[in-house]
Amino acid sequence: MNILIVSGAFAPQISPRSFRTTELVRELCAQGHQVTLYIPDTGDDRTELAKQYGCTLKYYERPMDCYSSSKNKFVFYFGRFLVYYCAYPMCLLLKYLRRELEKEQGQYDLLISIAAPHAIHWTIGLMYAKGHRLAKRWVADCGDPFMLSGTSTHWHPFYLRQFEKRWCRLCDYITVPTPGAVNGYYPEFREKIRVLPQAFNFDEVVRDEYQPNSVPTFAYSGSIWKGSKDPRLFLDYLCELQADFRFYVYTNDLAAVQPYRKRLGEKLIISSYIPRLELLRKLSTMDFLVHFEFQTTVQTPSKLIDYALSGRPILPINVQNMDHGLIDEFLRGDYTRQHRVENLEQYDIHNVARKFLELAEQ
Repeated sequence: MNILIVSGAFAPQISPRSFRTTELVRELCAQGHQVTLYIPDTGDDRTELAKQYGCTLKYYERPMDCYSSSKNKFVFYFGRFLVYYCAYPMCLLLKYLRRELEKEQGQYDLLISIAAPHAIHWTIGLMYAKGHRLAKRWVADCGDPFMLSGTSTHWHPFYLRQFEKRWCRLCDYITVPTPGAVNGYYPEFREKIRVLPQAFNFDEVVRDEYQPNSVPTFAYSGSIWKGSKDPRLFLDYLCELQADFRFYVYTNDLAAVQPYRKRLGEKLIISSYIPRLELLRKLSTMDFLVHFEFQTTVQTPSKLIDYALSGRPILPINVQNMDHGLIDEFLRGDYTRQHRVENLEQYDIHNVARKFLELAEQ
């Protein structure tokens, strides 16, 4: 099968959408399919990686966000305004990505577009609206919803609805990672939605043999933001405890946790992201792992798959209604009320890739 994949992230980038793209490309190539992959030009040379996987790699110009990371408060908030109210800079893909995709002649059996950014879907939707079909079947894959997530972190104004509805109308299928995510999309398009979970190659996962640590040792890995994934109340509670412990935090959002380094001293170990397989080995040595729950049913973090693969108990934390008793139970080694990830085999990339291929034949 001749397959075109368009994404905004790819290995060695560490993010859920990068994992989605990388695992899918690698598995489809391993099955003998011809895969062409479009990704943004970040300046990294991925030629050898593409050869290793067996895909044809092509680039499109990456929109540069020069506002949102600024230390100048005015520039930062102006950048936030552009992101939420103008979908800038991702709207530039309507020019940059379209310019490259228009060179394709529609010879593909299957097109998989992977968001975020959702402007990838917008661009392809615009092309389809003008009669330039790229494949016999178009599957639009989404992580978090764009318009209807039900969370303030993903709010966008009504006038961007036209871009979202166009691609929903023109694609053949919409794939989302969890059943709860279905409610994040317009009701008139939900019949197109198929649940295909985030997936990884289980064959390459290596765990170290777990040995109980001398003091409670636990970890969190992932992004941090105010609201549902805000660790500050949890860290404040840890600061009140007299007991000894070690809390490992793997995140690129260092500013949120750095102030606690002085208060907790050697009890808090902070690190930026590390490669996924290396992270899995480290997680497998922890007594338990910390999961900050989303306050909405339309989002489920993919890191729960990694947590489950590590084989360690998962401590669920609701930051808006924190159960101190549950935290104390875990610190005592009582994991009775741990969060359990059911049906782990559904996250095997062999199964998920097969389901993508089945959509091309329906």
